[in-house]
Amino acid sequence: MSSFTQVLLEEGVEVELPARLSDVIALLDEDVPGYSCQGYGYRIAPAKGQIGSRWDLIVRSVNHARSDLAFSPVGRLEVERLDQDMVLFRIPPLFEQQSEDVANFDADGKLFGSFVYQVLNSFQRRQLIDLPGPLPAF
Repeated sequence: MSSFTQVLLEEGVEVELPARLSDVIALLDEDVPGYSCQGYGYRIAPAKGQIGSRWDLIVRSVNHARSDLAFSPVGRLEVERLDQDMVLFRIPPLFEQQSEDVANFDADGKLFGSFVYQVLNSFQRRQLIDLPGPLPAF
């Protein structure tokens, strides 16, 4: 993992998106199944939330090579409605992400780092954020 990725995960990410909460959830539902890293895909699932206001989502990796499609947690994200047309997208700092399951499966954070880059690139492609260029895929 690059030092930039390590700092990004250690510090976390907060981005305000000019969109409705339902649109951000729909974007994640549409784009995340197409993300991949080292033969793994990703799925998101709700952990807890308040409908129309805030969602905590678990990011799980999917091993497409296994017939049982086992899901392993790699991190989590939060989406929160700030007002009618603005959403806070947050990847909590690494110290808030720590769990035994994540530490055992994605110890170096490479899978989750790749997920974060891919979701930020999705936001840029949809003109919800402005980055100087696409983040690297690995």
